[in-house]
Amino acid sequence: MANIALMCLLAVVSQTASLSGPPAQPPLWPQTFSVTFQEERHISVVPVNQNVGAWHYDFANSRARFDYSQGQADSFCTGRGLTLKDEHGDCQLFFSTLGLYVHYPREQQCCRACGPAQYCSVIKPTWLAGATYLGEENINGTTCHGWEKQGAVATDRWYQTEDGKPCQYWEKLQFVPHITHVITFNTSSYQLNPIPASVFDVPKYCNSTCPIPYPPH
Repeated sequence: MANIALMCLLAVVSQTASLSGPPAQPPLWPQTFSVTFQEERHISVVPVNQNVGAWHYDFANSRARFDYSQGQADSFCTGRGLTLKDEHGDCQLFFSTLGLYVHYPREQQCCRACGPAQYCSVIKPTWLAGATYLGEENINGTTCHGWEKQGAVATDRWYQTEDGKPCQYWEKLQFVPHITHVITFNTSSYQLNPIPASVFDVPKYCNSTCPIPYPPH
């Protein structure tokens, strides 16, 4: 009788697993969220840069802010032609209906890198539409579902938990395929609470175009 009961239990487990399957559709981002992260850049498999920061996303009000800490090598932050003591210092990226602003808060240097015509705007919650499901991945001990989509300049991957918490963003640029950029999110920091409007306030001294604007693709 014990063997029969065990066989029945295994049959139920197997049937449940087969019914769960992959998610039916790629996920939608929520209208508003905040989360912290660690990021790495690799040349082949060798890490060349590490950093920490935070994302503040508020599509409902057409705005976002991405923060990078000391030592960053972000391609939006660096190379904009600002007169800086440290180009790799703390950097904030403000996305709004007017475009993308690059801000170095410690040095109070800021400029507008590009506008909506150059696709510098807040990413849409539907950006994963049409993405291919990659399956499950264990990221820092958490089971995450992954999707992949070919973007304009990079292959993008997005991983999140079954209940929607972001796990990781991964990209490989088409024109330098040996370089990968990985952002791993702290799922415990993920918040859906409304974000104070002051978080997205671009400094008043940020009123000029960058000497070297971000190139459109």
